[in-house]
Order: sequence, then structure tokens, then C-alpha cells
Amino acid sequence: MRSTRRWRAGLWPGLVVALVLCLLGWRGLLRAPWPIIGFWLVLMALYGFLLFQLFFPLLAPATGREQEALRWAFAHFLFGTLHSLGAVDAGQPRHPSEPREGPGLWLLDARSAMAIEREGTLSRIAGPGLVRVEAGEQAVAFVDLRPQGFPRGDASTLQVRTQDGIALGLKIRTAVAFLPQNLPPTLFRRSPYFFPPRAMSRAIAQALRAARVDEDRTLHWFELPYEMARGELSIRIGNRLFDQLFLFTQLENAGEAPAAPLARLAEEIQTTLNQDLRALGIRMDRLRVTLSEVPEEARRQRVEVWRSQWATRLARWIGLAESEVLMEYARARYASQMEMLEAINGVLTAYPEVSPEVILLHFLETLDATVRQSGLTLPEELKQLWEYLRGERSRGP
Repeated sequence: MRSTRRWRAGLWPGLVVALVLCLLGWRGLLRAPWPIIGFWLVLMALYGFLLFQLFFPLLAPATGREQEALRWAFAHFLFGTLHSLGAVDAGQPRHPSEPREGPGLWLLDARSAMAIEREGTLSRIAGPGLVRVEAGEQAVAFVDLRPQGFPRGDASTLQVRTQDGIALGLKIRTAVAFLPQNLPPTLFRRSPYFFPPRAMSRAIAQALRAARVDEDRTLHWFELPYEMARGELSIRIGNRLFDQLFLFTQLENAGEAPAAPLARLAEEIQTTLNQDLRALGIRMDRLRVTLSEVPEEARRQRVEVWRSQWATRLARWIGLAESEVLMEYARARYASQMEMLEAINGVLTAYPEVSPEVILLHFLETLDATVRQSGLTLPEELKQLWEYLRGERSRGP
């Protein structure tokens, strides 16, 4: 086993030299002398043999059809009919600059898969293993098949402006789940090396369907819900005024947090997006939108709201105090009137021989003297009663 590994490791310098000669192309060699052409053909045959011996055990074809497919692929590569020859590890191509147009040959490890389009339409999904891209086809996306953790730990920030031009810094967190999809069997085609199981095919197709954003841009599958939430949030906040967004004009509870309107807005966006995301096999379980920093306008309006709320409370307290004072004054006035009536009634009962007019006149004279000492005067009704009693007394016998 060790000798075999050393033999394979020692072949790499020769493979590099043969690859350089391969890159020279057929046209340059046709103008060369025949011995050089023959020498080049021998080197290319040796290069193909060694390359095949290296890759064949690694791919471990299980059937005769897979062995024939491997020999066909290497033969086409050796004779220069392939535009691309690349390898993919964990969903990432080793050389990002490798052409993706067919015809081509790609080697994908057990953690990778790829999507192939023909004329702008997703035609098939292949991998892991050795995948042949036909003429007219193009590899458009690679997928990492390893389990992904959700939600992501970091929160992304978003800068938006309200309709009245106030800038807001927001933080967005999403938690999503991916649903199985029942896709047509024609979407999957046997690759030269490996045909993915049905469960893995659904997972690959689900990932690539979600990755398509528009014609010029693709996203990783678990970034699509977040991207859609960003766009929907920007539109909704941009169509609202700052006061309407934070309900400053309607707050009655001074302890209500400014993030409560954002929570309600996040629920609305989550309900709206779930209808579109379910068609892609995605369910958004949670969407959180919070302020990364409270804007100065929010602080100013919050102070104004608190000030108006305290002014309203103070006016209500003053009104209650005034009503209490008036009620106490009415109670005291009623009590004093009752005391005076009881005193007059007691005098009239104790001295029946004295005329009631005389007793009332004496009472009013005493009351007028007491009131004048305080700088006040008798009410107009009592003055009229006093004048009436004095006139009756002057006309007496």
C-alpha cells in the first residue's frame, strides 16, 4: 500500500509537464516535425493513462456502464473536445475561473452537487461524482450538501428611510425551515458516475430553486428568506411616516416600548412572505426586527409625548383638586347655614314673647358687624332682608 502511494505521488511532476504540453494545442504541433508530434502523442497517452489510473480508484465505479462513462470522459478530455475540467469540494469549485459552459467534465465530492441549465432553464441536477456537461449546457450553481445550522447567529443591519426622510438603522434576524418538494422526475438525469437518491435529489432541487433570485443574481438557499424580508421591510417602512410607524401620536401608555410597532410590522411581513416562500419549499418560523440605534428624532418626539402626557395628567389632577375644593366649600357652607338656622330656632323657642322680626334683625346686625371686620360685605339677599325688617320695624305701633 505504501509503495503504491509513493508511486502515485511521484507521478505528479510528470503529469504537470504533460498538462503543459497539452495546453499547447493541436494547431501548434501540426506545424512541428513528425518526431515532435509523435513524441507529443506518446506523452499525451502516458498522461491520460496515469491520470486515469489516479482518478479511477478514487471514483470507484461500481458498474460496467460507469466504467465506460469514465473512459469516454477521459478520452474526450485528452483529445481536446472539452472546454472545462474542474473539481468541486463542499459546494465550492477549486478554481472559480474555470469555464462553466459545456462540453465539460466536473468531479464533485460526496458533499457537493451542481445545477445545469440549458437555454436559461434548469434542465437537470447531478452529483456527487463525475458529471458531464453537454454542449449547449452550463453549470450555474454548486450546492454544499452538508447540513446547515439555522438561524445564523449574527444579525444583519439595514439602513432605510421613512416617507418623511428620517433614517432608521434596523437589525433583522430570521429563523427558517425547509420543506420537501415533489419535483418532476424529468428534472433528474443519470450522470456518468452517480445518480443521487430521491431524498437527496429533492434536497438539491429545493436548494437550487430557492437560490434563483433573478437572471443576474443568485443567493445561497438559506439567504433567500432574509433577502426577501429586507426588500419587503424597505418598501413598507419607506411608505410610512415616522409618527405612523412608531405611533407617537396615539401612545397613551408612557411605558410602551418603541419596538412594539416594529414587532407588529414583522408579523405582517412574515405572514406575507410565507405565502411566497412556501412555493419554494421554505417556511419562515420567526422574523425579528429591532432598532440598532434609537434615532434623535425618536428621542425628541418621545420627550414631547411624555411632556404632553404629563401636562394632561397635571390638568386632570388640578381639575380633581378644584372639584374637591368646591365640594368642601359647599359642605362647609351647608353646615354653617344649618348651624345658623338651629341657633335662630333655639332663640325663637327660648323667647316666645319676643317678635321673630326683632330677633332676625338683631342677628343680621351682628352678622354684618362680624363680616365688616373681615373686609367683606353681606350678600345682596341678606341686605334686602335686613332693609325689609328695618322698614317693618319703623312702621310698627
